[in-house]
Amino acid sequence: MLQSLTSSSVPVPALGSWRQAANTCGFSIEPVFREAGISTPDVTVPLKVPPLNLFRAFSKCVEVAKGHHFPFALGEAFVFEHFAEFDTFVASCSTLREMLELASWARELLAPWMAIHLDEFGAEAHLRVEMTVRDVDTRELCHVREVTLAAINQLIRRATKGSKWLLSVRVASTAPSHQQQFTQHFGVPVFFGEAADALVMDRRWLDMPLNTFVPEMHSQARQMIERRLTREVGERRLVDEVRWALERRPELLRDGLEATAAALSLHPRTLQRRLQAEGVKYVDVQSQAKCQRAQTMLKRRAISMESISIELGFSDRRAFTFAFKRWTGLSPSAYRDQLGQGIR
Repeated sequence: MLQSLTSSSVPVPALGSWRQAANTCGFSIEPVFREAGISTPDVTVPLKVPPLNLFRAFSKCVEVAKGHHFPFALGEAFVFEHFAEFDTFVASCSTLREMLELASWARELLAPWMAIHLDEFGAEAHLRVEMTVRDVDTRELCHVREVTLAAINQLIRRATKGSKWLLSVRVASTAPSHQQQFTQHFGVPVFFGEAADALVMDRRWLDMPLNTFVPEMHSQARQMIERRLTREVGERRLVDEVRWALERRPELLRDGLEATAAALSLHPRTLQRRLQAEGVKYVDVQSQAKCQRAQTMLKRRAISMESISIELGFSDRRAFTFAFKRWTGLSPSAYRDQLGQGIR
């Protein structure tokens, strides 16, 4: 989460992509940046600016674009500029599920206000985009979420070699004036007024083979990313990696510490010892992840309590109800009732 809109600086992801998108939309990006107080003296290094300036520039781009919707043009042009190891990692991933690990790294290095969550509901998988910026109404970030959806779509389409992996798009805001451009851009049904912004796919796509797995290339890319994170962000907390693993691989919620340790290539005792050094216990981290997963699933009224219980590894619905009430103070049924009839 951003601490402030005016203090600190955040990267401008893919500056070259901004220029390409501006050209597609019939304007020059430089005057827009100048008006927003952004200077671009050196194109060889990542540009960092106060986030308020970045959002001002983005809004101006949407305003002056001609013939194309700027967020979709930028999403389509997006590349990991200055982050060649990201491209190497994507190219060497064997599945989309593995590729989604990139989301946590991108948040730390490129967009600290953005989180991409993987929600799995029966036969569907939802890539849900969440943005949190202090003192800013999330509705004001609708165009920023649009470019994120478009960029994710483009990256996965490239990874799947043009396959039609996308089933539908869910948008939290009400239908905008450019509603038709959504359908034209994504080529699938688009639903507005939803609980969250998300790309929906057949769940089987997550584990379909993408590439011939090259362990050496994959390991090298991961090591380069880890070194960059240590250099630019600082030493990462293991608890954050555990949380991401539990979200990315829901089956770990049904298993114990040993399975999560194996997923992180750690010995169980090493995982336990390092978490204790960070002041947390694995059982507490797993319980928090189960609670978040349960809350997400409860938003989908079509998912039964029995299915949620099984998904989270409980012996029966009664055990799940007891745990959920301990976590939230409400029974699952009461929590679902509070969500309101607008949640689908």
